[in-house]
Amino acid sequence: MDKFTYLVSVITPDRVGLTRDIAQTVVDLRGYISDMRQTIVSGFFSLIFVTEHSEDVGTRLHDALRAVLPEGAVLSIMEGPERVRKALPAVGPRYVAIASGEDRPGMMLAISGFMASHNINIEDWSTVFDGNHVTHLAYVTFRAPCTDLKATQAEYKKAMESLGFSAQLCHEDIFRATGEVAPIKSIIQE
Repeated sequence: MDKFTYLVSVITPDRVGLTRDIAQTVVDLRGYISDMRQTIVSGFFSLIFVTEHSEDVGTRLHDALRAVLPEGAVLSIMEGPERVRKALPAVGPRYVAIASGEDRPGMMLAISGFMASHNINIEDWSTVFDGNHVTHLAYVTFRAPCTDLKATQAEYKKAMESLGFSAQLCHEDIFRATGEVAPIKSIIQE
Protein backbone atom coordinates (compact mmCIF):
# COMPACT_ATOMS: atom_id res chain seq x y z
CA MET A 1 0.00 0.00 0.00
CA ASP A 2 1.41 3.38 -1.03
CA LYS A 3 1.78 6.09 1.55
CA PHE A 4 1.60 9.78 0.59
CA THR A 5 3.44 12.06 3.00
CA TYR A 6 3.25 15.84 3.30
CA LEU A 7 5.22 18.33 5.39
CA VAL A 8 2.90 21.24 6.20
CA SER A 9 3.84 24.61 7.66
CA VAL A 10 1.32 27.23 8.83
CA ILE A 11 1.98 30.74 10.17
CA THR A 12 -0.91 33.06 11.01
CA PRO A 13 -2.08 35.41 13.76
CA ASP A 14 -3.13 33.29 16.72
CA ARG A 15 -6.70 32.44 17.63
CA VAL A 16 -8.31 29.78 19.77
CA GLY A 17 -9.13 26.60 17.84
CA LEU A 18 -6.56 26.77 15.03
CA THR A 19 -4.89 23.49 15.96
CA ARG A 20 -8.28 21.78 16.21
CA ASP A 21 -9.40 23.13 12.82
CA ILE A 22 -6.20 21.98 11.13
CA ALA A 23 -6.34 18.54 12.78
CA GLN A 24 -9.98 18.16 11.74
CA THR A 25 -9.06 19.00 8.15
CA VAL A 26 -6.40 16.26 8.14
CA VAL A 27 -8.78 13.72 9.69
CA ASP A 28 -11.49 14.63 7.16
CA LEU A 29 -9.00 13.68 4.43
CA ARG A 30 -8.33 10.37 6.26
CA GLY A 31 -4.88 11.50 7.26
CA TYR A 32 -2.66 10.80 10.24
CA ILE A 33 -0.44 13.47 11.81
CA SER A 34 2.74 11.54 12.57
CA ASP A 35 4.93 14.39 13.84
CA MET A 36 4.28 18.01 14.79
CA ARG A 37 5.47 21.11 16.58
CA GLN A 38 3.20 24.04 17.42
CA THR A 39 4.04 27.26 19.22
CA ILE A 40 3.10 30.92 19.52
CA VAL A 41 5.78 33.50 18.69
CA SER A 42 4.94 37.19 19.29
CA GLY A 43 1.23 36.49 18.90
CA PHE A 44 1.66 34.39 15.75
CA PHE A 45 0.60 30.76 15.61
CA SER A 46 3.25 28.54 14.05
CA LEU A 47 2.65 24.88 13.26
CA ILE A 48 4.74 22.43 11.30
CA PHE A 49 3.60 18.85 10.93
CA VAL A 50 3.90 15.69 8.87
CA THR A 51 0.71 14.05 7.67
CA GLU A 52 0.37 10.64 6.05
CA HIS A 53 -2.43 9.55 3.71
CA SER A 54 -3.26 6.39 1.77
CA GLU A 55 -3.96 8.42 -1.38
CA ASP A 56 -2.58 11.56 -3.04
CA VAL A 57 -4.45 14.45 -1.39
CA GLY A 58 -1.96 17.26 -2.06
CA THR A 59 -4.29 19.69 -3.84
CA ARG A 60 -7.29 18.83 -1.66
CA LEU A 61 -5.17 19.24 1.49
CA HIS A 62 -4.01 22.67 0.38
CA ASP A 63 -7.55 23.82 -0.53
CA ALA A 64 -9.10 22.43 2.67
CA LEU A 65 -6.46 24.04 4.91
CA ARG A 66 -6.74 27.35 3.05
CA ALA A 67 -10.50 27.26 3.75
CA VAL A 68 -10.04 27.06 7.55
CA LEU A 69 -7.14 29.51 7.82
CA PRO A 70 -7.55 33.29 8.08
CA GLU A 71 -6.86 35.39 5.00
CA GLY A 72 -3.16 36.16 4.70
CA ALA A 73 -2.04 33.01 6.53
CA VAL A 74 1.22 31.54 5.26
CA LEU A 75 0.70 27.94 4.16
CA SER A 76 3.36 25.74 2.66
CA ILE A 77 3.06 22.06 1.75
CA MET A 78 5.98 19.88 0.68
CA GLU A 79 5.02 16.59 -0.91
CA GLY A 80 7.21 13.59 -0.10
CA PRO A 81 9.56 15.28 2.37
CA GLU A 82 11.40 11.96 2.87
CA ARG A 83 12.76 12.30 -0.69
CA VAL A 84 14.31 15.69 0.11
CA ARG A 85 15.59 15.15 3.64
CA LYS A 86 19.25 14.32 3.91
CA ALA A 87 20.20 11.64 6.37
CA LEU A 88 21.92 13.08 9.43
CA PRO A 89 24.53 11.12 11.34
CA ALA A 90 23.24 8.96 14.17
CA VAL A 91 21.91 10.95 17.09
CA GLY A 92 23.50 10.58 20.49
CA PRO A 93 21.84 11.40 23.79
CA ARG A 94 19.87 14.64 24.05
CA TYR A 95 21.20 17.49 26.12
CA VAL A 96 19.63 20.71 27.35
CA ALA A 97 21.49 23.94 26.71
CA ILE A 98 20.47 26.92 28.82
CA ALA A 99 21.73 30.49 28.66
CA SER A 100 20.20 33.20 30.81
CA GLY A 101 20.91 36.91 31.22
CA GLU A 102 20.06 40.45 30.17
CA ASP A 103 18.80 40.38 26.59
CA ARG A 104 21.22 41.71 24.01
CA PRO A 105 21.72 41.53 20.25
CA GLY A 106 23.76 38.61 18.96
CA MET A 107 22.90 35.98 21.57
CA MET A 108 21.14 33.71 19.09
CA LEU A 109 24.22 33.91 16.87
CA ALA A 110 26.58 33.25 19.79
CA ILE A 111 24.66 30.17 20.96
CA SER A 112 24.07 28.72 17.49
CA GLY A 113 27.69 29.48 16.52
CA PHE A 114 28.97 27.55 19.53
CA MET A 115 26.73 24.61 18.75
CA ALA A 116 27.67 24.49 15.06
CA SER A 117 31.39 24.71 15.82
CA HIS A 118 31.07 21.66 18.10
CA ASN A 119 28.95 19.63 15.64
CA ILE A 120 25.94 19.93 17.95
CA ASN A 121 22.51 19.99 16.29
CA ILE A 122 19.82 22.23 17.78
CA GLU A 123 16.58 20.22 17.71
CA ASP A 124 14.31 22.60 19.58
CA TRP A 125 14.88 26.13 20.89
CA SER A 126 12.72 28.62 22.72
CA THR A 127 13.17 31.87 24.58
CA VAL A 128 11.38 33.14 27.66
CA PHE A 129 11.42 36.87 28.34
CA ASP A 130 10.93 38.58 31.68
CA GLY A 131 11.41 42.27 31.01
CA ASN A 132 14.99 42.64 29.72
CA HIS A 133 15.96 39.22 31.04
CA VAL A 134 15.88 36.30 28.61
CA THR A 135 16.36 32.59 29.03
CA HIS A 136 17.31 30.51 26.00
CA LEU A 137 16.38 26.84 26.35
CA ALA A 138 17.39 24.34 23.66
CA TYR A 139 17.35 20.58 23.19
CA VAL A 140 20.53 19.59 21.38
CA THR A 141 22.31 16.44 20.20
CA PHE A 142 25.93 15.80 19.33
CA ARG A 143 26.21 14.72 15.68
CA ALA A 144 29.67 13.25 16.26
CA PRO A 145 31.03 11.52 19.35
CA CYS A 146 31.97 14.03 22.02
CA THR A 147 35.45 13.08 23.17
CA ASP A 148 35.41 15.29 26.28
CA LEU A 149 31.94 16.24 27.47
CA LYS A 150 33.17 18.01 30.61
CA ALA A 151 35.47 20.22 28.52
CA THR A 152 32.64 21.04 26.09
CA GLN A 153 30.32 21.88 28.98
CA ALA A 154 32.96 24.13 30.56
CA GLU A 155 33.70 25.80 27.22
CA TYR A 156 30.00 26.53 26.65
CA LYS A 157 29.65 27.98 30.13
CA LYS A 158 32.75 30.15 29.67
CA ALA A 159 31.68 31.35 26.20
CA MET A 160 28.28 32.43 27.49
CA GLU A 161 29.72 34.00 30.66
CA SER A 162 31.97 36.18 28.46
CA LEU A 163 28.73 37.65 27.09
CA GLY A 164 27.21 38.18 30.54
CA PHE A 165 25.03 35.05 30.53
CA SER A 166 24.93 32.17 32.98
CA ALA A 167 24.81 28.89 31.12
CA GLN A 168 24.84 25.14 31.39
CA LEU A 169 24.81 22.14 29.10
CA CYS A 170 23.49 19.01 30.78
CA HIS A 171 22.03 15.64 29.83
CA GLU A 172 18.23 15.86 29.53
CA ASP A 173 17.76 13.33 32.38
CA ILE A 174 19.65 15.61 34.78
CA PHE A 175 17.64 18.60 33.60
CA ARG A 176 14.40 16.69 34.08
CA ALA A 177 15.43 15.36 37.48
CA THR A 178 16.21 18.86 38.76
CA GLY A 179 13.43 20.66 36.89
CA GLU A 180 10.37 18.45 37.34
CA VAL A 181 8.34 17.89 40.46
CA ALA A 182 8.21 14.10 40.57
CA PRO A 183 10.11 11.28 42.19
CA ILE A 184 13.43 10.88 40.35
CA LYS A 185 12.88 7.15 39.91
CA SER A 186 9.68 7.78 37.92
CA ILE A 187 11.41 10.34 35.67
CA ILE A 188 14.33 8.04 34.83
CA GLN A 189 12.09 5.02 34.16
CA GLU A 190 9.94 6.76 31.51
